[in-house]
Amino acid sequence: MFVQLTNMSVHHRHQPVVLNSSLIVSMMTATVVRDEATGSSEVVTHVFIPPHGTWEVKESVEEILEQIGFAHS
Repeated sequence: MFVQLTNMSVHHRHQPVVLNSSLIVSMMTATVVRDEATGSSEVVTHVFIPPHGTWEVKESVEEILEQIGFAHS
């Protein structure tokens, strides 16, 4: 199953990214500092799909699990 998420990496910001959800190994939410000089930061979810890499996306872990069809309790 594929999910469409919102890319938050600096070079592909706000572009759609489609990921194969059956390959996701882990997800976590973190605050990422975007500009150390100003201290600007944002909360993103890291989606890890080895060996391809990690994607920074806008959607929360809960939103992604809902798209995949996992029940959240």
